[in-house]
Amino acid sequence: MAKTTFSSGVIVTSQWLNGAQQIYFDGQDLDWHYPPLGISSFVLSGPDGLDNRYVTLQTDQPETAGGVYQTGLPISGSKVVTGPWSYGYDPLLLGNPANVLANAPKSFTTNGKFDNAGGIPTPTVPQKWGALDPEDLITKKILEEWADYIVAELVVDNGYYATTGGTCNNYDGTGNPDVCPVP
Repeated sequence: MAKTTFSSGVIVTSQWLNGAQQIYFDGQDLDWHYPPLGISSFVLSGPDGLDNRYVTLQTDQPETAGGVYQTGLPISGSKVVTGPWSYGYDPLLLGNPANVLANAPKSFTTNGKFDNAGGIPTPTVPQKWGALDPEDLITKKILEEWADYIVAELVVDNGYYATTGGTCNNYDGTGNPDVCPVP
């Protein structure tokens, strides 16, 4: 039975009205049946469009007034990227647009992992460093703490070295505290 065509004097039956309770998108030429839905059927723009509800290739994730990303649907779960990722354009390639320096990658997670040090309470810098995996990205914060630790702990004097940690070693391997006394 084809779709009902209404004109003057056509009776609207309860069966026809009840059909609105079950709408089909199967392309049949029947009442309450419509063409199949596809990717092109999605509404992308406007306040209820997908581009405003999800992080897409064209939209930014919501952020706070301070510029920190929040809420939204982040890219999460285990992923493997097999191709190169470029965070910006090669400035030596003619025609490339200028890079937005504020878009440099950040790793708040690596900093958190470093500070947590595997759950050790009041960890030392070496314990924090030991909590990182070889593949972890190293941030400026981590490098600064490590450099400060090295400067504070290592004493270099005429080719001999010692640490304030109580051990004294020198290049000839004797470990003689008279050669490089601990300060």
